[in-house]
Amino acid sequence: MFQMLTTYFKIIQYQICYYFLGIFAVLDDLKNRDKNKLEIINKQGKVAVITGGARGIGLEVVKKLVQCEMHIIIGCRHVNAAQKIIQQHIMYDASIEFYELDLKSFTSVKNFAKQVLHNHDQIHILVNNAGVMFVPYEICEDGYEAHWTINYLSHFLLTELLLPALKKSGSTNEHARIINVSSCAHEASPLINFGSISNSQGYITNAAYAKSKLAQVMSTKYYNKILANTNVQVFAVHPGIVNTELFNGTLLKMTMPWILSYICKTPEEGSRSVVYACISPELEGCGGYYANCQIAKNLSYADDEETQKKLYDTSISMVKHFLKNDE
Repeated sequence: MFQMLTTYFKIIQYQICYYFLGIFAVLDDLKNRDKNKLEIINKQGKVAVITGGARGIGLEVVKKLVQCEMHIIIGCRHVNAAQKIIQQHIMYDASIEFYELDLKSFTSVKNFAKQVLHNHDQIHILVNNAGVMFVPYEICEDGYEAHWTINYLSHFLLTELLLPALKKSGSTNEHARIINVSSCAHEASPLINFGSISNSQGYITNAAYAKSKLAQVMSTKYYNKILANTNVQVFAVHPGIVNTELFNGTLLKMTMPWILSYICKTPEEGSRSVVYACISPELEGCGGYYANCQIAKNLSYADDEETQKKLYDTSISMVKHFLKNDE
């Protein structure tokens, strides 16, 4: 009974925290609306890989990268459905490939990476975009909780597998770029308890989502440290409060769905900061956490170097079997 009451109290705390974070984020979006813009730059001959590029923010990112004349590789669960969606929304001759990718499975992530690397020896941009929000407790194929697996750990594995190609593709004047689509929700996360990442006891979906987003921000910052002497730079991007399918099943959408169209960005508006991190020459040699096409403040805990390293080492340990070369 005590455990149930404690969990219930924490759920209320997280709900209150999210509402306040949402209010401040919406106000920030409104305040910086004029800064949330970018210039489309021709990137013909460059290769971009994106997860979840057939809906929501990801689809809008793909549209903009097509305008840059890049070759785009989309990783998605349902290839045929994704192809139809892209054909409906992109009317001109676009250079796009589709490969199956299920982020609930490390095997699928590795197979996806192998296909990409088999067909392309260079990758200039990696956009870790796909994700879930506030889903029920679930342990994925490799033994880890769903938010942690889909939002963070599978993308961490994909990044490690594609990193050699990214290093080879970047140059001093034009770095290869990794973009982790994160969220201001990372500020709601408590300190990461590495010993209970997938613990079902006292599971709170809001907390699990926030933790996965915090891990993205911390990983971004640590990668920039260890990749400092390479031609790769890494960004975490908060796209804003965007009205996408991620809100499906949330209390706000179930009770007041009409309000989202008034307070949220459109997916197109949300995609701008992501694409800005992908292509803007203003960010050459930079990295870090961005929102509304400008540097943003993150949770101070995300800057703790010791915890960043522990997160990296723990993540490597979690996926190490899939980092081995196939014999």
